[in-house]
Amino acid sequence: MSKQPKQTYRVCFCFRRRFRLAVSEAPPEIKTLFDQHSENGVMTLDHFHRFLTEVQKEDLTKEETQVLLDQSLNDFKHLNIFHRKILNLEAFFKFLFSDNNPLSTTIRY
Repeated sequence: MSKQPKQTYRVCFCFRRRFRLAVSEAPPEIKTLFDQHSENGVMTLDHFHRFLTEVQKEDLTKEETQVLLDQSLNDFKHLNIFHRKILNLEAFFKFLFSDNNPLSTTIRY
């Protein structure tokens, strides 16, 4: 049986409250997008750069893309979803909605 992720909060410094986190899975559209810009289930720096320039219309150099990738992998380190300097589907999905995504700073809700 796999462990379901949990989040613990302190309430009034007296006791803790623990909640199970819902595991979010990438929707089919994201999976298709990832498959189009990755190879064998992994997105390398070159794939990631191509995605950012072609899909998100970002004007980034490879060096800037590497910094962005490193920042994202560092943010996701605690989730154990990274492997070396590549993104898998789960890390890519989380990147799309993270503050590291340059596009997320231009979207207003």
